[in-house]
Amino acid sequence: MNELEFFEDIKTYKFQANRSLGQNFLIKCDVAQVICSQLSLEDNDNVLEIGSGLGSLSYYLVKNQNVNITLIDVDERMLVKLTKDFGGLSNVTVKRQNVLTANLSSYTKIIGNLPYYITSGIIEHILLGAKNAKTIVLMTQKEVLAKLMPNTKDVSPLSLFLNYVASIEPSIIVGRNNFVPVPHVDSAVFKIIPNENIKNANNDYLYKLMCKIFLHRRKTILNCLASLLDDKALATLILKELKTDISLRPEQLGIEFYIALSNKLKSLDFVSTPKQRGTRHVR
Repeated sequence: MNELEFFEDIKTYKFQANRSLGQNFLIKCDVAQVICSQLSLEDNDNVLEIGSGLGSLSYYLVKNQNVNITLIDVDERMLVKLTKDFGGLSNVTVKRQNVLTANLSSYTKIIGNLPYYITSGIIEHILLGAKNAKTIVLMTQKEVLAKLMPNTKDVSPLSLFLNYVASIEPSIIVGRNNFVPVPHVDSAVFKIIPNENIKNANNDYLYKLMCKIFLHRRKTILNCLASLLDDKALATLILKELKTDISLRPEQLGIEFYIALSNKLKSLDFVSTPKQRGTRHVR
């Protein structure tokens, strides 16, 4: 099937989109081709496409016969079509999987049109798990990109962490009329280029610490840390040692502060692991 026929066929699935899964299918072949080109695929790359859907991006990815490609989706109906169209190719694997449960450590390139309702969670999982990724190309709601940029006014643990472990490069804006069904917002495509910090063993601890601090972002850093430690005197002492203004709020502090704070808390054996959230520190 040539590309025009392939994308015309996608339009016929307009009324089969599952809104609860955030499904909007890209129907413009030229846009899909531009998005895929951002990956700059090289021989022997191990590629993951997140939420492959009806194969708008997959169509161009599989043309690279010297790379290994894994297409994942959670919707069995999408997998039927993906398997029919691409499953017979020796370098392509199609499987049902939620990306949030996937081990991403083996992939060198990652691409995906992310569902709006779970965008942040997927980006977090990529940045914490894809330690060998060289290039990540994502399409999200346009407003999401603005919140991830280094100069964002809406500072969050995700924006701080992303710009610590990678650089982010905006690519193109994709209007809502390029999809069926038509979403309520435009989308943005951007490239994430990881640096060596993505391999740091302390990243999981650092990111979860920031998330806990930002739970009370309207409070001062002193009150946030005191709440976390259940010990205001200790929080005051730590911030004094780190030469930090105790009246600042979490979003007013840079990644360097959070790295120093995480190192200090680890030296005190403070427990901050996924299974022990909210536990008190051990001294």
